Amino acid sequence: MHDSDVALVSGLEPGGNEWDAWLNLRIAAGMLDRPLAELDASVPADARRALAWARSAGVGDGAAATTIEEVMRSHETFVEELFGTLLDRLGFPAASDPEADG
Repeated sequence: MHDSDVALVSGLEPGGNEWDAWLNLRIAAGMLDRPLAELDASVPADARRALAWARSAGVGDGAAATTIEEVMRSHETFVEELFGTLLDRLGFPAASDPEADG
């Protein structure tokens, strides 16, 4: 994450398949000096790889690639919120608060 504006999310499946995707594409395009259309064109494949990654972790069975694409194309003021939404839509359980548990 960079300054709460943009994030590069990466994943690694148990078999070694890697994936990555940018969140907040407009900002990423500007930072990378790449056309927004170029980053947007990679979203469908990025969403499928993210979903495969989630499924390899035992979650994501109810998620659809189109839902993941919507998250990857959306924009949030704080990219941390968008990252949390991505994990939610991929089917990962909410993290527990260690301070609440103790």
